[in-house]
Amino acid sequence: MLRIGIDIGGTFTDLTALEESGRAHLWKEPTTPADPMAAILTGLEGLAGSLDRPVAELLGEARLLVHGTTIATNTVIQRNGPRIGLLATKGFRDVLYFRDAWKPERFNMRFAPPEPFVERFLRRGVSERIGPAGQVVAPLDEDEVRRHAAYLGEHGVEAVAVAFLWSIVNPDHEHRAAAILREELPDAYVVCSADVVPEIREWERTSAAVLSAYVLPGIDAYFGRLKSDIAAAGLGEDPLIMQLNGGCAPIDEVLKRPVYALHSGPAAAPAAAAHHAGRRGLRDVITIDMGGTSFDVCLVREGRAARSRSIRVDQQPVGVEAVAVHSVGAGGGSIAYVDEGGALNVGPRSAGSVPGPAAYGAGGTEPTVTDANVVLGYLDPEAFLGGRRELRADLAEQAIAAGVGEPLGLDPVAAAAGVIRVVNASMTAAVRAVSVERGLDPRNFALVVGGGAGGLHASALARDLGIERVVIPREAGTLCAFGMTVTDVRHDYLQPLHCTSDSLDSAALDALYAGLEERGRARLGDDGFAAEEIRVERSVDARYPGQVYELTVAIPAAESYGPEHLAQIEDAFHAEHERQFGYRREELPVEFLHWRAAAVGRMDLLHEGAVAAVATTVAAAPLGERRVYVPALGEVAAVPLFKVEALATGSRVDGPAVVAGDTTTILLEPGDVLRCDEDDSFLIEVGKGGD
Repeated sequence: MLRIGIDIGGTFTDLTALEESGRAHLWKEPTTPADPMAAILTGLEGLAGSLDRPVAELLGEARLLVHGTTIATNTVIQRNGPRIGLLATKGFRDVLYFRDAWKPERFNMRFAPPEPFVERFLRRGVSERIGPAGQVVAPLDEDEVRRHAAYLGEHGVEAVAVAFLWSIVNPDHEHRAAAILREELPDAYVVCSADVVPEIREWERTSAAVLSAYVLPGIDAYFGRLKSDIAAAGLGEDPLIMQLNGGCAPIDEVLKRPVYALHSGPAAAPAAAAHHAGRRGLRDVITIDMGGTSFDVCLVREGRAARSRSIRVDQQPVGVEAVAVHSVGAGGGSIAYVDEGGALNVGPRSAGSVPGPAAYGAGGTEPTVTDANVVLGYLDPEAFLGGRRELRADLAEQAIAAGVGEPLGLDPVAAAAGVIRVVNASMTAAVRAVSVERGLDPRNFALVVGGGAGGLHASALARDLGIERVVIPREAGTLCAFGMTVTDVRHDYLQPLHCTSDSLDSAALDALYAGLEERGRARLGDDGFAAEEIRVERSVDARYPGQVYELTVAIPAAESYGPEHLAQIEDAFHAEHERQFGYRREELPVEFLHWRAAAVGRMDLLHEGAVAAVATTVAAAPLGERRVYVPALGEVAAVPLFKVEALATGSRVDGPAVVAGDTTTILLEPGDVLRCDEDDSFLIEVGKGGD
């Protein structure tokens, strides 16, 4: 049986087929932005062909197929979604405009806030009011809702978000308004904020509902085609969708909370990193994934990816707790340019897959990171993607010379080396943003590397950060797609219960969690999981009284919460607060807001055992030499060339060297030592040569 992961990136669509033995088969196909399904279907044909079987047979062997899509994210960033409407409590329709009174650039007096996704004349106030205790202060004016529905219909609205005050404790008005909208506008999509993010803070909750309504028509159509096309190709089960919370879920569940489809692809990389790190006894790692368009970073501590509730897309809060992936525009397709002040910059603008870097020979003329790597000799023009795409070294050199070399008075090699130094600096800053800027020393972490271009930059990044160990999985070139094959099915639930630690109603908390767990276990049962395959993780949003923001801390499970459990919860909060902010106030009570339950359906893996350490290593025999730019020498020199596929378990390669593969290439600098472990992945000991 196989598991298949498919991740659509800005430049390539990555596919991974994972056998139960742990053997992974990889394929990369250029992304087709105009029709993403075209790349998926072509990629499945290529993946099946690499295994000498037809697509129908490949899909017939698939136990599951997990897909990460950029459709929702691109819709928000490009603002090419449909016209949508908003129903809000009367007097509060401008919450999208007023936001939370904070500016992303707080000292920029001329900063213009992003335009709301709902035009003001389509934001309609409704007479109704729910109180903070869930009581009905003013009844819902159903006739007014019907008038608003007619008005929105006249203006061509395709989806409507409903976000009323205090629906988090009593959603009846939202649900009734939604029912009326569906009666009056049968062809429109309707989303209720209480169904997406039942949390306090009107702006975040309203934003999450609006974003969900904005992307819902597009992803509904796309998922419908995905199901039909994949079924026609031979898949017997419906595909699962990767979510931003780090788990996957059935399509029908994602459509209930469409905001979970945002950032779905990058959220899979930490799962892959945690999987590989855990098998090597590494609990604290930083995962990096350098694709064609972006460079994604995430911190994994104690085997768990960092999470955040402050994720934003196009300056709009997503509202839900998500894997904290930090992204910058520093991919292989990122464009280099010299600004008016004569400074060299790289990104965030990308050449994408069309036309792509100049080296692709598809019409691109602007210099990119990939072009710089070609000029420096790191990429073999005739062996890129296993020889399926030939790179034009002449066009890459022309682009680097015209766009960077001539403005700066540098020869092409020096100009290309400058591009690499600049992009490396951007990536180093991104890693520091998730570590140093949060009070964590990156030297205490290992680096897990993904992306087709990640291996070319990993050693330089590790040196800059003081990291000594770098893990490059054999699936590095398709890390997110691989992560989708080892991630669990996950459904997140929460319920507000506002109280402090000295006034907690234990009976109310017991009843709350009984209800959340029942919902989660029932949903996973519908997904096909047996009781022993299900676990429920509990957590709570907590803060000291008077604080504006809260921390989410894990809490113990219990059938009935007593004083000893409360003490554990308080201790967990104090410890986490001290870890993040350097102090604790144990004399203060702890204020609780939302109680969370993550229902996880555990995917059994037959290859979870630890990777055995290789007792001895043997120097690998190079296949030849390649002339490349060696940063430590500051010049082009001949270095040994090795093939990823030819390195056996126990092989050792000393830098400087180039280790080239079909989907990724690794650059070793002088002093680096690369070893091939039992998993056929690579461990680089940075600067350890001669030890």
